[in-house]
Amino acid sequence: MTKWNLGVILCDLVLALVINTSAMLLSGAAIEPAPWYTGVACAFFTNVVVQLVVPVPRIGQALSWPLEGRGARPILAVFVENLIFVTCISLTMALLQTQGQGFLEAWIQTYVYLVLIGYVTSLILYAITARVGKSSE
Repeated sequence: MTKWNLGVILCDLVLALVINTSAMLLSGAAIEPAPWYTGVACAFFTNVVVQLVVPVPRIGQALSWPLEGRGARPILAVFVENLIFVTCISLTMALLQTQGQGFLEAWIQTYVYLVLIGYVTSLILYAITARVGKSSE
């Protein structure tokens, strides 16, 4: 289970904003306040539920163990974590947007782009939180 703090919640919110907005843009959906807000809320909620059910950081650490002691380990761990979150969020969003009709096709059309966008976003968030963590020590 994730250790909750303001930093984790803010990172979850940023990821939800970025993934939902990117998914809407990639799918050609109009960015209107109500569906955009609903999508961000759904993405955020999905992210939080995944963190309550799946030990995502532990999985990232476990799968990046071959790089233990190397500077590249966090980069791989962040990729694994992002892959889990973006997969769950994008599947949920595709299912809701299509109401099940052709959701797999809709999901596949944007999935790789969303993983890449989410990964870049997650790396930036990791760099910011690592820097903030060092400055507060």
